Amino acid sequence: MIKKLMLSGLMLSLLSLPLLAQTATSEAPAQTSPRMGRGRTMQSYQAADPATRAQRMTDRMKQQLGLDDATTKKVYDATLARAQKVDAIQKGSDDNKAKAQSLKANADDYKAKLKAILTPDQFAKLESMRSQMRKEHRGPGDANNEQDNN
Repeated sequence: MIKKLMLSGLMLSLLSLPLLAQTATSEAPAQTSPRMGRGRTMQSYQAADPATRAQRMTDRMKQQLGLDDATTKKVYDATLARAQKVDAIQKGSDDNKAKAQSLKANADDYKAKLKAILTPDQFAKLESMRSQMRKEHRGPGDANNEQDNN
């Protein structure tokens, strides 16, 4: 359960990683936190404010899914609300287990909103993109636990 929750949060955040690689070189380098398990580091998306993270994710989805302007606006609004909730949860004083449950509920709510906004084909493509990112960003030990995480 915890693995699925952590993986869900990681997958949502990983959608914005390619956008971070495309930022202009004139920007100040993003801050990263100390190393995390399995040689991974926390990505700089967390250093950005919720509006910036939401815009980056929305831009990527617009490009990858071919969203029109009206749909893009709806996706941005849902993504911004999600990013703001994530920040509030992370800054809260709850224990890690309560935070994890709140993040999972927030991720599930966001997914439901996207499903209502996107066409079935667009949503399926988004899920496929997330699945591909999970496979690309798995550590060497995660391959053995693939069935546990699905």
